[in-house]
Amino acid sequence: MKRWLAGACRLLGTVYVPEEVMDRPGEFLLHISDTPSSFFSDLRRIISKIRPAWVVHTGDLVDQIKLEVYPARIECYRNKLRTLSKILDGAVARGDFQAMICMGNHDDLYSVKEMFPHCHIAEGTGFFSSSGWHFVVSHYSWRIPDLPDMVGLCGHDLSYPSGEIRCLNGIEDIHLFSLKTGGVYRIPYPGYIDDQRQLKRRIGL
Repeated sequence: MKRWLAGACRLLGTVYVPEEVMDRPGEFLLHISDTPSSFFSDLRRIISKIRPAWVVHTGDLVDQIKLEVYPARIECYRNKLRTLSKILDGAVARGDFQAMICMGNHDDLYSVKEMFPHCHIAEGTGFFSSSGWHFVVSHYSWRIPDLPDMVGLCGHDLSYPSGEIRCLNGIEDIHLFSLKTGGVYRIPYPGYIDDQRQLKRRIGL
């Protein structure tokens, strides 16, 4: 992967999808976490290029709306969530891929169940298998059990679970996990993501 090109795209606010992961439909699991709604158009483009077998979102689906702190913003959250539903649940309904969604601390379970009826939903810790690989997923790293024969997927913050389990944290990068080899491509998020996750524009920083 051309890291310099990926870094340049990050600075320009776009996502670089390396050519070597294209034209391999059904090979990859795509893992993301803590996504502001401004990322949804990039997500749609990534999915169209990768054509993954699975998409796993480890929580805080509309991360710029902090429902845990501002529950009155639920309607704004729901309006943004509908866009993500069209991208993920609509594709799952067509049979394009399977999807697992973990509940984050800023998510509303009722809304997610309503708008993602075709997706697997994990309220705490979820488990699934694909192509001989076994995954355990949660929004929080501390909810990932130490199961060395599994691959953990988490988000929320930069922490990792203790023990020997192999774990990917979707805060750091977009992950493409090869269901054939177990290799991982790490794709940098666009540069605006961290500011919007932390509401820097909102509070004037």
